[in-house]
Amino acid sequence: MKRSVLALLTAALAAHAGALTSQAAAEAQARAILPRLTLDDKIGQVSMAHVFRFTEGGRSAPIRADADATFRALRPGTLLNGGGDAPQPNTPRGWADFLARLDTLGRANNPANLPAVFGTDAVHGVNNVPAATLYPHNLGLGAAFDPALTREVALATAQDLRALNMGWTFAPVADVGRDPRWGRYYETFGESPWLVADQVEASVDGLQSGGVAATLKHFTGYGLPSLGMDRANAEISQRAMHEVFLPPFRAGIRAGALSVMANSGSVNGVPVHASPALLTDLLRGELGFGGLLVSDWNDIERLITTYRTHTDLVRAAAASVNAGIDVYMVPNNVEAYQNALREAVQTGLVSEARLDEATLRVLTFKARLGLLDAPLAGSGVLNDHRDLARRAAAATLTLLENPADTLPIRKGRVLVTGPAMDSAAIQLGGWSVNWQGVGKGNVPDVPKVATLAPALKASAPAGVTVSALPETKRPQLLTAAKGADVIVVAVGEAPGAEWQANNPALSLPDGQITLLRDLLATGKPVVAVLMAGRPLILPSDVQSRLSGLVMAYLPGTQGGPALADALYGRAGFPGRLPFTWPDSLTQVGLWSDRPSEGAGEPPLPLYPLGYGLDYTTSVARDLTVTPGPDGVTAQATLTNTGERAGTVTVLLRASLPASGALQATSRPVGVLRATLKPGESRAVQITVPNERLSSWVGDAYGPGAWQLLPGQYTLSAGDGKATLSLP
Repeated sequence: MKRSVLALLTAALAAHAGALTSQAAAEAQARAILPRLTLDDKIGQVSMAHVFRFTEGGRSAPIRADADATFRALRPGTLLNGGGDAPQPNTPRGWADFLARLDTLGRANNPANLPAVFGTDAVHGVNNVPAATLYPHNLGLGAAFDPALTREVALATAQDLRALNMGWTFAPVADVGRDPRWGRYYETFGESPWLVADQVEASVDGLQSGGVAATLKHFTGYGLPSLGMDRANAEISQRAMHEVFLPPFRAGIRAGALSVMANSGSVNGVPVHASPALLTDLLRGELGFGGLLVSDWNDIERLITTYRTHTDLVRAAAASVNAGIDVYMVPNNVEAYQNALREAVQTGLVSEARLDEATLRVLTFKARLGLLDAPLAGSGVLNDHRDLARRAAAATLTLLENPADTLPIRKGRVLVTGPAMDSAAIQLGGWSVNWQGVGKGNVPDVPKVATLAPALKASAPAGVTVSALPETKRPQLLTAAKGADVIVVAVGEAPGAEWQANNPALSLPDGQITLLRDLLATGKPVVAVLMAGRPLILPSDVQSRLSGLVMAYLPGTQGGPALADALYGRAGFPGRLPFTWPDSLTQVGLWSDRPSEGAGEPPLPLYPLGYGLDYTTSVARDLTVTPGPDGVTAQATLTNTGERAGTVTVLLRASLPASGALQATSRPVGVLRATLKPGESRAVQITVPNERLSSWVGDAYGPGAWQLLPGQYTLSAGDGKATLSLP
């Protein structure tokens, strides 16, 4: 009997671990605490200190014996680990114990026994922990066009975060990827605003259903940096802001995201961290966000050192807090910021009411996560999510070229080579154990990754033999190539993040191009598998001679087996491009929703948004549209016209009436998708909300507004097309 009662209690606690406290109850808790806090207490609550302030030597090491004094001095409301910063040992149990100890110290030494909430970048799984499962980066999930899968990945990530005593992740990225040269392009779900919005909504729902606070980042305009340089200025009109960059944030806010992170860059010449128009009028007012707004790394100090828009930290702190920032991620010098904010309040540059507002949001945030009710009690045990990671990787894979049906590989001698054939670093990309990826920095841990070459060897079907040689052994490799029936060469980008991952030429390293040319010169069929966080431009003499080209994105820990299944034909290629693949650098900026201009029709890209081949063929026909009070229901018949099962993915596009301003020739507004048997047909329908058919109407300068314009709308999906009049 005792055992059954204990089991019921354990189950109840486990169920509660994933539940967020209601906004009303959380705010009531917070309001009861706020009057008990002094000015210094409040300043502490709105400061984010790095966890290394509490460890020996300020590095990955045990907690210092005098860490309690640091808590009493800083009174931090939030704690941060940077990408790759970890306790010792960097194990699930090590993380759970480390954070539980910090939680205990915070409660014992912070004002009103307040715990400090811990935030981390868990952007494709719990990526700082070598033992954790890592999933495809967002760009790959965008290629799956399956929000349910994105939600499943987010929920699994939340479960692991809770087990490690982490309750707040700086994810998902809600930026729209508009320049593939940008180092954070792979962190976006793609280029199309409303399709990205669906993914963001799913990610927020999955994370917060698992009891972890989601963070929409980076508000806003971060995805259009000039020259493709990270943290560069973005020039964005009111129309582009509303039609392109806000829809994913609006979707995430509607999904209940508890926090938002500000853009590190500037928009129209104003640093976002000092822009009341963006952070208060737009985010709080127009979008109705009521949660916690956090800065990005050190970005208030950058107002002085980088942007030179403010003369000292007091004025920079005042400008940022008054613009709307609630919590400053101040890893380098917490004391300097706290002194500056104190002076700003005491001299009237920041009102006590504004500081109270920010503090109340911090307290409410903690209350919603249940941190004010009980100490952290994570199990320190991660779930085995390898099957999910493999399914996720398989769903992303996109076949771009297969001119002679070289794929699938059914027999013969296969030679596999290339720098990505057995590289955890390339396969995982940035934000993997270390901020810049595996092998970067001073983090020695390498996670267990199922890579391509071992997977091809281990799962080769009868009649297929596989050998592998590194590209560094060029003479032996070229000799072996002459005896192969198919050469699979895995190429890709070195891992990186933010500005260090910028790729201004959209190119592979020269050595990899030489490798491809050397292998093509053997006359044998060459299948290139590309692991990259963006479209890359191959020289025409390489591109035109490939017998196969597979875009694998950054597929995560189970990418190797997923690729082997697809290359051998045990599975297909369900992924479709979530971006427009340019033919040359001059086509950067050629998006699927680019309007007609005075210069004439836009050029054709190498591959359009939504492009992808498979081992089967499909068609979408008989599109019908039915207007309703809140939107338009579109239905089409999807048919698998081939001889193999496969996933049919078709973008639904809308052409809008004239608005007085340039309109996209056709705007992607949704996706019709079904997995079908050979010859199977299925009617699939979705409802397109009216806002996805609305236009931002206004002149080049001055006010604008959303309008559902009266007139004829044309919706298309595959071979199907239908028109209707609205409203």
